[in-house]
Amino acid sequence: MNIVTELKKLFLDANMTQSDVAEKIGTTQANLSKKFKNNTVYSKDIENIAESLGYELKIEFIKK
Repeated sequence: MNIVTELKKLFLDANMTQSDVAEKIGTTQANLSKKFKNNTVYSKDIENIAESLGYELKIEFIKK
C-alpha cells in the first residue's frame, strides 16, 4: 500500500484539492506536494490530513 496514493484517493472522495487540504492542515500546497513527491509524509502529517478530511487514523501491526 502506498500511503500517498491512498491519501490522494481520500482527497478525491472528499472533493478536495491538495491546496484545500494543505490549507486545512496549516501548510502550503507546495510543501505538501514536496512531501508526497519525496515520500516524506510522516505519521503526524497523515493524522492531520485524515482529521481534516473527517477520518480517524488507525495503525495496526498484524503478525503474519
